[in-house]
Amino acid sequence: MSRFKQIDIKLVSLANKLKATLRKDRPDYPEVLRTFEERRIDWVENDIRKAIIIQPDFEHTGVNSNVWNFLNIAWFNNDHSLLRPQWIKILLDKVDFAIIDKNIDQLLYDSEANLTKIQMKDLK
Repeated sequence: MSRFKQIDIKLVSLANKLKATLRKDRPDYPEVLRTFEERRIDWVENDIRKAIIIQPDFEHTGVNSNVWNFLNIAWFNNDHSLLRPQWIKILLDKVDFAIIDKNIDQLLYDSEANLTKIQMKDLK
């Protein structure tokens, strides 16, 4: 059973509100590399790419699905430059998934507030 079962409906709702795409478990990756669950809401606003990411912790020994991260990321992707100005805010770092499950409403509210106000000048 997916650990996202209780919160997927809220992720779908926010993705629809933002006219964003909800990605589950990296569907564009080869099957052999999809060994963990993950959720990601992606959209573009004023040429800035934005994402809300819920993923397990990536360690030097592999994926640790016992601890989870909740991230907000914004970046400008210029195909003509090697630089990729970005902004990152870590809302939760290396926590038990139950904390995300319990606080999902506030995390999504904060994420939407964080990312909708990001402008090009905020990207470093």
